[in-house]
Amino acid sequence: MLDPASRSSGVHFLSAHAVIRQLIRSSGVGPGDLVIDFGAGPGTITAPLAATGSRILAIERDAAFVRKLNRRFADRPLVKVVHADLRTVPLPSKDFFVVASIPFAVSTVLLRRLLSRRSLVGADLVVEWGFARRVVAARTAETAKWARKYELRVARRIPASCFRPAPRVDAAHLVIRKRR
Repeated sequence: MLDPASRSSGVHFLSAHAVIRQLIRSSGVGPGDLVIDFGAGPGTITAPLAATGSRILAIERDAAFVRKLNRRFADRPLVKVVHADLRTVPLPSKDFFVVASIPFAVSTVLLRRLLSRRSLVGADLVVEWGFARRVVAARTAETAKWARKYELRVARRIPASCFRPAPRVDAAHLVIRKRR
C-alpha cells in the first residue's frame, strides 16, 4: 500500500520485476562498482542492485521512505541510504553508475547534473517516454555537448502499467554510456 503523500505528489513506483532486472542487466554493474539509485522510494531497484555486489547509494528525499530503507538495508553494509534531494545531493568525484527510475518532473535537472560530470560512467534511467525521445533526437547546443561525451539511446518503451500507481504516460529505458 502506498502512503497518501505518494499518491498526491505524482510519484509512480516501477513495479515490474522484469523491467527492473533488465535495467540492472543493461547497466553491467557488479562487485565494487559505485551505483546510485536516485529516488529509491521503497527500494524496489535498490534491493536487486545490492545483489550485484555493487556499493549502492540509495538517495531518497522522503523521510518516511528513508526510515523504511534504513530498516530494510540495515544488515547490508554495501547499501548506504542518503536522505537528500537528487537535485542538490553532492555527486561522487570517483567513477559511478546510475540505475534508477527517476521522478519525471526532475528529469531535465538530473540529466544536466549527471552529464556535466566526468565521473559518470553510465546510467540506465527510467524517464518519461516523450522526454527520452526528445533527449536523443534533439539538436540543441546542450544535447550536442552531451553527445560528444556520452552515447544516449532509448533501449525500450515501458508501459504505464508497469508502475504503481500508473502514470498517465508511458516511460522509457534511457541508456547513457560514456564515450571512450
